[in-house]
Amino acid sequence: MDTPANRDALAHYEPPPLAGPSGYVAAASAPQGLNFNDVIRVIKQRKMMIITTFVLLYLLVGGITMLVRVKFPLWSSEAILELEPPRVPFDISEGGWEQPKAQESQLRTEALKLRQIGLLLDVLKDDQVKATSYYGYYKDALRCADELQDDLVAAPIPESSLIRVALATSDPKESELIVQKIVTTYTTRYKTESQDDLYKQMQNLQEAATKLETDWKTQQDELRRFREQTDIHAAELDQFSEQRYVADLLTRKSTLEATSSALETQINGLRGVDPGSIPLTAEQKLIVESDPVLRLYRNQVEALDIEIRTSLKVVGDNHRDVKLLRERRDAAYEKETSRREELISQVRERELNTLRQDFAQTQNVLAKVLDQLEEAEAKQRDFNRNLQQARQLEESSDLTRKQWERMLDRVQEAQGMLKERQREARLKVYQAATRPNQPSRPNLPLFLGGGFVIALGLSFGLAFLREFTDKAIRTPIDVARYGRLSVLGAIPLLDDEEEDIEEVEDAVRKAPQSLVAESFRKVRTNLRFAGPPDAQRALLVTSPSPEEGKTAVAVNLAITYAFSNERVLLIDCNFRRPAVRALFPNTRPEGLSNTLVGSDDPLQYVTKTDLPNLDVLTAGPMPPTPAELLGSKRMIEILNAARSRYDTVVLDGPPVLLMSDANVLATLVDGVIIVARADSGTKGALGRARDQIEALNARVLGSILNGVRARAGGYFRQQYRDFYEYTSDETIPSDLPGLLADGEDADQAPGKDDDDNKA
Repeated sequence: MDTPANRDALAHYEPPPLAGPSGYVAAASAPQGLNFNDVIRVIKQRKMMIITTFVLLYLLVGGITMLVRVKFPLWSSEAILELEPPRVPFDISEGGWEQPKAQESQLRTEALKLRQIGLLLDVLKDDQVKATSYYGYYKDALRCADELQDDLVAAPIPESSLIRVALATSDPKESELIVQKIVTTYTTRYKTESQDDLYKQMQNLQEAATKLETDWKTQQDELRRFREQTDIHAAELDQFSEQRYVADLLTRKSTLEATSSALETQINGLRGVDPGSIPLTAEQKLIVESDPVLRLYRNQVEALDIEIRTSLKVVGDNHRDVKLLRERRDAAYEKETSRREELISQVRERELNTLRQDFAQTQNVLAKVLDQLEEAEAKQRDFNRNLQQARQLEESSDLTRKQWERMLDRVQEAQGMLKERQREARLKVYQAATRPNQPSRPNLPLFLGGGFVIALGLSFGLAFLREFTDKAIRTPIDVARYGRLSVLGAIPLLDDEEEDIEEVEDAVRKAPQSLVAESFRKVRTNLRFAGPPDAQRALLVTSPSPEEGKTAVAVNLAITYAFSNERVLLIDCNFRRPAVRALFPNTRPEGLSNTLVGSDDPLQYVTKTDLPNLDVLTAGPMPPTPAELLGSKRMIEILNAARSRYDTVVLDGPPVLLMSDANVLATLVDGVIIVARADSGTKGALGRARDQIEALNARVLGSILNGVRARAGGYFRQQYRDFYEYTSDETIPSDLPGLLADGEDADQAPGKDDDDNKA
């Protein structure tokens, strides 16, 4: 029995997450990034796009490569020079023995010299070079030399003593000629310059030896003067005693700082503290109690106490003499108390003054110790600095002396070598310039291999860019991710169905064994898992926008419930574009609008259909104010009456984002089902529809994705095959609509509008 209390409880009922039978996706909390499964799905769905884009791009790469090879090729010629290692056991240079790193440095130096503007200008003066088209293109030696410097490659070959010299031009003969001229010119210049190198190096060695000798003598004089000025020897003898003195001062400093800190803590603890709250020591109590005046007052109090006790034995407690004695006793006690407090204050003040004096004395001693410590540490620092400087001077002098001695030895060796032979040129041509037989541009492995990678990357990039920019809802995953709704089911596109079904509204009624009908039965099963039956008595079927198939879903869902032996009432609440009456021709022209404006019986215009357990209440004539009528108390009475007579009430409502009627109905029913059309419905519209309904505190049971096409990487492709293999003894026909061969893809096509009764 439906009551307002029951309806309020059901309005706040939270269903459990969808599970089980159909295996569809539960609602996501918010849109998330692509995971691995999404990547695989996108690749499968957009396989043809990826392949087509890749083929076109790679054909473009191949065309560009052929164009460059035919019209703009470059021919590269190269020569190789060899820089021989030293032919003597030493190299006559200030650097000493020749090491591999020095050889590498020389190789790089020679390579840089090969690209000097001066050398290239000398090469361009040759008549054969001037006759080339390379020189003729620039018609100016300086401009041509600048470009030649950029085009020329001169670099050491790793792990060798070779230098590669290469140049690429549009004519293979010119490349060979220019490279050969550069190599010949440079080797000739190198031989000429090398004849004078030996004498220059000999002179440099002698000058370096003389300079080292002068530096060593200067450093010796400086060290001697420094020792005399700083008296390092005497300071070294007193170093141990100075260190002990500093250690003693540090110990005294730590002790005085600890004492000062303790005294300061005691003084700060006594400041701002109530004197009465600080307990007295035994010694302080003895000083206070020994005061003569305090003892006099205490004796008076004790004497008066004795008189009071004696009088109480003779007269009563209220006697005048007793009262007089008590007044005298109180006065004496007050004097005693006042005197004791005065004495305590004096004791504490004396204690505080003593602490202050001790603190000041400690601070004075500490200041003196700090001065002594600073003086001692400064003296120690000066000694350490002087000692370190003296050691540095000694080390520098020793190093200079050793360098001078080594340099003298090398001068003697060089003089002996000069008498035997002169240095020969070490740079020679290892390989002369050769004429190329294949162009260096285009580099086929680089062009085709790199083009392959780029084309493949762009193909996948375009596919995923299309996925990211696609605003349409295409899969149940889109519903769960962007609509944040549980997917109650997915209805396949009618064009892919094997059964001969003309209208999707007739799927369950005329083709109960079809996959479309089975999909609606799965929706019914999922709804039963979404909550108890009493929480789903009245269901509103709506959509974000028109033409998404909500009427077809509402009709088939109602028929599915009726076939499961439930009493079902289908109500057409779309006054502006009613469609239910066209599907059930025998229904009455009067309908919901007539009931809302004047009928006494809420279910007066309900019509029985030719299907068992299914009744229909059409929309009726168009009322002037649909939203106000749907939100009236009369509508609540109609729904309550329908709940009491039927097991399930299905309402076919208008679109959420266009009319306020759906918002009004959402607050009156037990649950709302949002229908989204695959390929035509948008992700943003679905999310806004959900937010708009939930903002009214209405309960959204989930969403149904309508018109899903069988596609590679999508839904129903394999399910069609498995379904009809399981339900029939015959194999799937090869020309089954909507099923493509493996490896092929199909674009999703939008379905037809629900107001024309298409899915």
